[in-house]
Amino acid sequence: MALRDLAYTHEDFPYLVFFPGGKKNKGVRSIPNKVRKESLSRIHTMVEKIVEGRSKEEIKHLRQFLQTEGQGVLPVLLDKEGDLYLGGVVKPELFLFRTFPKEHGIPIHKEYLFETKISMMSNQQLEAHVERLFQQYLYCAHLSWKTEAEWVHTLEERFEEHSLVQFAHGKKEELKAVEAMNRSNLLSQLKYPEDISFWRHRVEIVMRPFRSIPSEWLWSEGASCHHEKDLYIHSEKEELELYCEVCDYHVYLKEDVLRLEEEFDLEKAKKRIHTIERQFNDITANNELVIDKIQRLGKIRQKAYLYLEEWQNLKVLLQKVESLPIKKEGQPDSPWIDLFEAIEATHMPEGEHSSDLVWLSYVNLPSISMLKRVEEWEELLRKDVRRELERLKESLRAFLEENEMTQEEEFTRVNKHPLYWGEVEQVLQFVHDYSGIYPAHTITQVLIGKATNKIRSEKLDEALQFGAMNEWQEKDAMKALKSLEKQGFLRKLQKGFSLTDKAAGYVVHKE
Repeated sequence: MALRDLAYTHEDFPYLVFFPGGKKNKGVRSIPNKVRKESLSRIHTMVEKIVEGRSKEEIKHLRQFLQTEGQGVLPVLLDKEGDLYLGGVVKPELFLFRTFPKEHGIPIHKEYLFETKISMMSNQQLEAHVERLFQQYLYCAHLSWKTEAEWVHTLEERFEEHSLVQFAHGKKEELKAVEAMNRSNLLSQLKYPEDISFWRHRVEIVMRPFRSIPSEWLWSEGASCHHEKDLYIHSEKEELELYCEVCDYHVYLKEDVLRLEEEFDLEKAKKRIHTIERQFNDITANNELVIDKIQRLGKIRQKAYLYLEEWQNLKVLLQKVESLPIKKEGQPDSPWIDLFEAIEATHMPEGEHSSDLVWLSYVNLPSISMLKRVEEWEELLRKDVRRELERLKESLRAFLEENEMTQEEEFTRVNKHPLYWGEVEQVLQFVHDYSGIYPAHTITQVLIGKATNKIRSEKLDEALQFGAMNEWQEKDAMKALKSLEKQGFLRKLQKGFSLTDKAAGYVVHKE
């Protein structure tokens, strides 16, 4: 509701507007003579003097902010007895972007109060205090022309327009490249480690301005991060603060100029970025052998990708081999597997770049040992690749057939009790069908065929796997579950188990 509905005016103090202070104080009825003669008279005299020195436009805006009628420009809070409530005057932030219920007074929090009581101030101190307070109210009156959401948007836009942020966006590729190369495993292969060490030391200094801004702010496609933010008003400094709790980051706006949490010399930052890029490019100029091997790896990758379909078919077989319950000796191994697995996990730059720093930052090798295998893989790719991959496929299929388990085969033993593969399949199917629903002890009771009241009520005695391990003791069946977990078929949940990827191929997946 509007403040005017809670306001109370007094003919002796036309420049003051009174409000009930405290949530349980529903309204101001009168002001005792004692209060009028003491603090209120002193405050009103000073406000009257200040108003005379201000423009009509400022006074108009102030009254619009306070939503009051008449001449009142400074709020004073009174308690139920009409005395000054917690010192009487409060910070203007209390009234900004807020509404108050008609059935209650204005609740006060500590951050809106002044530590010094008016009754304890000299006339000189009080005059200075009221003068500052009046200026704070004028500042909040200016802010009230926009909504809180609009001010948040304004600060986000000003952040986007900040000179350091604008420069970072213009040099995004180079800045990202510096960070990528500073972490790259390629650095260990470059000659002259003392130069590399010096470069990395300089990176810590040069990147400090950009690291001081959370990446979700600096590199966001919008203005700042996408998290919800809090807006704080500091009327005493005539400054707005925007804070993101998730990023733990603040920015400030004063006189329409945005200030970052930490400011830096932009010209110095520009020069330093240019210098470390040049220094790195000088380092790569002395490492032609490494650059040559990386370029050759790029060509190996291009040629290997011509056989991507064949490799995808091989991967399916390799996954089946990995999921075998028991593997006999003689598992096929091949340099082709090493080649394709490495190449598939490799990232290479598209085309060339004028800066070696930027070009190398797009190189991502899963293992630096790939550089030592360039000649080996080049030789390998000179063969009839499709024929070689077909041979590997045939050997994997043969290995799978040799290692296929029947239901009657023993998979493992638990307390000298054989656990057959058929029983394992029943366990896996039940866990799949009821993943995360029942605890481990219920699963074991179902598997051994123990028809408790709970199992009957849940109709688990009707499950196909009920009694699949009816010759087992309950404690041994529990150990069997834990054995399957240890061997990578089951994953422990807060309640019961779920299947791992290894076990997924041994169950029927219902539509």
